[in-house]
Parts: sequence; structure tokens; C-alpha cells
Amino acid sequence: MRAPGEAAVTAILYDKDECPFCWKVRLAMHAQARPFTRRPHDHPDSVSELGRLSVTGKVPVLVDGELVIPESSVITEYLEETGGGLLPRHRAGRVKARLLAYYSDNTVGKAVREVIFAKRGRPPEQWDRGRIDAGIAAWLELLPYLSAELGEQRYFAGDYSLADCALGARFGLAMAYGVPLPETYPRLHRWYERVAQRPGFRETAPRVVTGPA
Repeated sequence: MRAPGEAAVTAILYDKDECPFCWKVRLAMHAQARPFTRRPHDHPDSVSELGRLSVTGKVPVLVDGELVIPESSVITEYLEETGGGLLPRHRAGRVKARLLAYYSDNTVGKAVREVIFAKRGRPPEQWDRGRIDAGIAAWLELLPYLSAELGEQRYFAGDYSLADCALGARFGLAMAYGVPLPETYPRLHRWYERVAQRPGFRETAPRVVTGPA
């Protein structure tokens, strides 16, 4: 606990611009208006620090005072515990938000990753079309479930939550890499437009989503 008059120490987030797990954390921190300093994962100083801070050496890693937290889901739970505002008040909504965040990190993430990894850093003539088609097929299979879970709500758990941070990052990257969102899912279209219009979306988004500065 800080002594009276002692300045707060800004948290440090070791992250990667285009990593959806990192973007999820950035969205959550922005939603809380929680100040933090970003440290790029590939900066020479970060490389050596990450080897000390994380067993895997992967990002994101949050350093908040003397507390070191790797793993995006643990970070977002910590943010909720210490700052609130990332989960609904009612129990059922909190469970739903957590389940959808997990679904985003795993099922949605795997589908989008196939397209991104096939395209990233390559000219179109070198894209792995088979991998892209497989990723898009998996993506299209999960949209009915997500549309049903959203229903007529503004956000997946009623209020903006960890679920929207996680899914917002995945959808943002999916759209940037040309993954289709058919017009037959108007609820998801409206939800994504709503998320993309939130103040923190562009501020935290990867360059591939926002375009050149």
C-alpha cells in the first residue's frame, strides 16, 4: 500500500502490437482508464527482461509494482479484481463473460490464426490458400453460436466485459485480414461496429487494424 502523498507507479505491459492476447489486455486496461506503459516485446531491453519475468518468455506480461503477471487471462482477472468494471454484477453474466472470453481465446482464436499466419508478411501469390480456406470455414462454423449468445444485447454479457475485449480483438484482426463476416449476421455486425466505435478501440488497436499513422 502506498504511503499518503506517494505517487502511483504506472503499470508496465510487455506486449506485441498484433498479438490478440495483448490487445485484449490493452482493451481491458483502457476500459478501466488504468494508466500503463507499453514495452514492445522485441526491444533489446524487453527481450532480456521477459526471460526473467516469464517462464515462457511470451507476452503479455504485466508488471504492477512488485507483482509480475504473465498470461492474458490471469492479467484480465487481476484487472477485474483490482479495478472492476470488466464483469457484470450478476453471477450468470460473470460466468457467461468468462466462458466467452475462453471461447474467444481458444476456438475463435484458432480459426482466425490460420488466416493470419497464412497471409502475414507474404504477397498474395505466396499465401497458403488451403490454410486460409480452412480457417475461414472454421470461422463461419462458429458464427451461429456467437450470434445466438449475443442475442439482442448490446454486448455479450449485457454490459461491456472481458468477453467483448477478447472477441473484439479477434474480430478486429479477422476483419483486417479479410476474414468475411456475412450480412446474414446483422447482430454481430452491429456489435462489432459498437465495439469499434468505443474510444479505446483505435487507441489500443494494432497498426494492421488502424492503418498507417
